[in-house]
Amino acid sequence: MVTVELDIFSGRPNPRWTLSRKEANALAERVRADPSLLLPMDADTGGLGYRGFILTVQDTPAAEGWMRAGLPSRVRLGGRFQPGAMESSAFLLHTAEHSRLDLRDPGEVLGVAEEGITMSSEVQGLYAACATSYYTTDTDFSFWNASAYLTYNNCYNYASNSRTNTFAQPGRASGSMYSAMTCANVGAAATRDGWQTACRADNNLNVCLVIWPNTDYHWYRLAVNGHWCHKPGQTAARNYDNSLNWITNPETCDRGGYTTFCGYYRGFNLTVS
Repeated sequence: MVTVELDIFSGRPNPRWTLSRKEANALAERVRADPSLLLPMDADTGGLGYRGFILTVQDTPAAEGWMRAGLPSRVRLGGRFQPGAMESSAFLLHTAEHSRLDLRDPGEVLGVAEEGITMSSEVQGLYAACATSYYTTDTDFSFWNASAYLTYNNCYNYASNSRTNTFAQPGRASGSMYSAMTCANVGAAATRDGWQTACRADNNLNVCLVIWPNTDYHWYRLAVNGHWCHKPGQTAARNYDNSLNWITNPETCDRGGYTTFCGYYRGFNLTVS
């Protein structure tokens, strides 16, 4: 028997379900093809929210494929820092859909996990800038903070290095804006504007997206000296976080209510509106 535990809760027990014999054998085949999918139980797979899966295997006919391969009886798979496990993680999440989970709203919990799996391909721990990057000043924001521009340009304008005076929105220039305040939805809208997760061959603006769950989004941009800067809405562009500290790591800085870190994007000479 192979039991799957979705590692997602902090205070209450995680949701669990059992794989069918067919599902267990399919998972074993995936792992045999790529043993790096499996992680030790003490591996760091993320903080609050989605942290991958915990697999517990008992020697029964349903787990014959797993046991025959000599795979561990208790192990982790997936999580925030294992982008290579995205497909296998999505497979495991799919197996929960026909299970009776002890949850008031299974769809909401599984949706959060699905978003975490998608974003795991973009968030890979400590950030490394592209080899060819376009850096702007981390102290002189007069281009953005003059009275003629201050209230008409937002964080997305600043991230795109494009002063349009339109309070730019992800996806509007491409004709398809975001429709939900989630990492996946806002991120997809940004990619329609030309942002991408891989480094470009020429210049790269290095930015990242964070979300105030179900409420708002925010963008940061990497400037000189390894400092990240941003422009909160109609207020002045700046180089410090909510605690008035220089931003050297947007993943750990004080972001107030924007608690969901989505991932990094690259682009240059983008068209936003």
